[in-house]
Amino acid sequence: MTMPPVFVINLDKSPERMATISKRLDKLDIPFERISGVYGADLSEEEIAKYYCTKLNKKNYRRPLGLGEIGCYISHIKSWQTIVDRQLHCALILEDDIVIEDGLAELASELGKSSDTFDIVKFFNKKTNPKIVDSVDFTSKYKLCRFKKIPIGNYAQLISLSGAKKLLKAYEKFGRPVDEDIQHWWESDTNVLGVLPSVVRPNDGAKSDIDSQGKRKGTTTFLAFSKNIIRRAIFLFKLNTKRKNPPLPQQF
Repeated sequence: MTMPPVFVINLDKSPERMATISKRLDKLDIPFERISGVYGADLSEEEIAKYYCTKLNKKNYRRPLGLGEIGCYISHIKSWQTIVDRQLHCALILEDDIVIEDGLAELASELGKSSDTFDIVKFFNKKTNPKIVDSVDFTSKYKLCRFKKIPIGNYAQLISLSGAKKLLKAYEKFGRPVDEDIQHWWESDTNVLGVLPSVVRPNDGAKSDIDSQGKRKGTTTFLAFSKNIIRRAIFLFKLNTKRKNPPLPQQF
């Protein structure tokens, strides 16, 4: 069984999280490499402006992003760039605040054999009964699925070389949280799949590193609320009219 490269995004300020996930990955005999996460609250205005676009944010999202969300996005950009720089067929990107099931290695290894047939495979789905467009039994326990709506959250994702290139090109500048940009798959023309049941889940006992850098602002005005209703309607329209249906990779 050959695992794709595994990258764990971890802030320098969170060594205890690194210790916890390292212990779990070692137990599963999964080699990994740490990617130093970006602490948004430490970024200068110039560093933020290199990636985060306030005009895009006002156009595409209901509120300004918090510094933690900006740092999280840039951390994922670092992981995508690593895939491209090293010309990896694919890599598994993990956030450090997750609980990992025993089947992670088997599933990632099997999927890695067909990395030319997908851009992204998400390993977590908050919904227990999501709407599925297509599915295939990929291992004895897990189904590989194309969901009607891409699951939220970037806890664990297998990203191919083509997927990393597409994401870097589409989101040189961003205005939404990273997981919500991935939900808008038609902007990057990415083929996004997922697995059921989830192979990882968030560690509910872990304090949010994003929120520790400042609270996320909510929608506070009637105008902002109205604009968000329009954005939501446009999203649902595109969700129901866009199609991405290449064949699903089969189990090896």
